[in-house]
Amino acid sequence: MLGDSLWMAAAAQPNTWPFQWTLLVLAVCVIGILSFLAYRWVDLLQLSFTAEQPRPEDLEHLNDEIYEAKKQRKIKRTRGQFFKRSGSWVSQLLYIVPGMALAVLGLRKAGLGDGTIYTVLMVGTFIVNMLISKMFSLWNPARPFITYNHHHGRTWTTGNMAWHAWGIITWAVPTYFFYAWFGVSGWQGSVIFMVLSQLGQLIFFIYSIKKKAIPYQQYDGLSADFKKNLQTYLQSQGIRDDEVGIIQNMGMGPNAFATSITGYYRQIVVTEEMIKGFPDPSNPKFVLKLSEDSLEAVIAHEVGHIKNHHVEKSVSLGLFISAVVTVGVYYIFGKINPSSFYFPKDMSQQLLLYWGQSLFNVMLVYPLTFIMIGFTRGNEFQADTHLLETNGCKKGWEFFHQIRHIAPVPNHPYWDRCNATHPAPEVREKRMLDWEREHCQPTPPA
Repeated sequence: MLGDSLWMAAAAQPNTWPFQWTLLVLAVCVIGILSFLAYRWVDLLQLSFTAEQPRPEDLEHLNDEIYEAKKQRKIKRTRGQFFKRSGSWVSQLLYIVPGMALAVLGLRKAGLGDGTIYTVLMVGTFIVNMLISKMFSLWNPARPFITYNHHHGRTWTTGNMAWHAWGIITWAVPTYFFYAWFGVSGWQGSVIFMVLSQLGQLIFFIYSIKKKAIPYQQYDGLSADFKKNLQTYLQSQGIRDDEVGIIQNMGMGPNAFATSITGYYRQIVVTEEMIKGFPDPSNPKFVLKLSEDSLEAVIAHEVGHIKNHHVEKSVSLGLFISAVVTVGVYYIFGKINPSSFYFPKDMSQQLLLYWGQSLFNVMLVYPLTFIMIGFTRGNEFQADTHLLETNGCKKGWEFFHQIRHIAPVPNHPYWDRCNATHPAPEVREKRMLDWEREHCQPTPPA
C-alpha cells in the first residue's frame, strides 16, 4: 500500500458551493434513479412478453418440447437478472453512500492518513466491482466489447481482474496527483492520461489477438475454393490476407469480430466453432454449422466494421463521455468543502473527488449504457448494410437463422432497445432475405 509520503494530499479549503452545482448533482441522482427504475420496468415487460411467445414456425430443427424448455430457461434467467441487477445497483449505491463516508471516518479514527485511505478505497472499489458489478462502467469506457467476460460464472479470471483494476487505477491515481499539483485545472492531465491509457489497451488487445489468430490461408479446415473467393473479396476491400484469421479456444462459441485502430492496425477474427460447428447444448439434434458462402458473408460484415471505423468511433465516444464526466467531477467536487457531504471538513479534496466520481458512476451507469447500446446497434446495422452492398448474395441470413435455433425466443422491443448490442436476429434475417430476393438471381437446380 502506498504511504502518505507518496500521496501528496491536498487539504480541502472551505468553499462556497454554487447553487447550480447542487442542482446538477441532484439532477444526476434523479436521472440515475429514474433510469434504474425504467430498466427494471423493462425487465418486467420482458418477463410477460417471453411467457406469451409461441414457437416460430420457420425453425425447422426445433420442436415444441425443446422450444418450451428454452422459453422456461429464458424466463428463469430474466427473473434472476431482475434481482441480480437490482441488488448490484443498490449494493454499489450503499457502498458509496454511506459506505465510503463511514469508511473514511473509521479509518481516520484508526490513525490512517488520507493517502492511505485513498488506496484502501481503490482496493475496496475493485473488490465491489468484481463481486457485484458486470455492467458498463465509466472506470473503463474504451474497453473493447469482445474482452468482456462471456462466462458469467467466471468473474475472478486473470484477464477480468486486470481490466477492472486497470480501469480504476488509470482514473484514480492520475487524478490524485494532478489535483495535488494543479487543483481543478488538473482535469486536463487526467483526460490526457485516460486517452493514452485506453489507446494503449486497444493496441495491446489487437496485438494479442493477432498473436492468437491463425491466418485463414494457413487454416486447414477451409477449402481452397473458399480461400480463393475470400481473397478476391478482401482484395476488393483493401484488406490483407494476414488481417483475417481463425481463433481457437476463445470460449465465445460461434462468433466473429473486428478490431482496429486507424486503417493500419486491424484484425478480423472468426472463432473455430463457426467452421467446425457448434452443438446446441440444449438441443442435441442441432449443430450450428455455416456453409462457406455464409461464412464469407459473416466476414464481409466484419469488414464493414473496419471500413466504417466502428471500433475507433466507439472508443472515441467512450473517451468523450469519460472526459466530460471527469471535468464535471473536478469542477463540482474539487471546490466544495467535504463537510457538505458529511465527510471530515479537513479531509483531502482528492478523497471527495474519488467519492464524486464513484457517485456519478453508479448514477450514470444506465443512461450511458442506453447511449452506448444505441450507438453499437447503429454500427451493427451499418455493417450489415456493407455486407449486403458488397457480398449480399452469399446468404448472410443463414447465420441468423441458425442462431435463432439456439436462441429462438424473441425479446420485447423495449428490452432489446435497452440491452441488446445487436439488432434482433429475426430482424436481421428478414432484412437479408428481402434483399436477396430483390437483388440476387436464384441458383439453378443441379
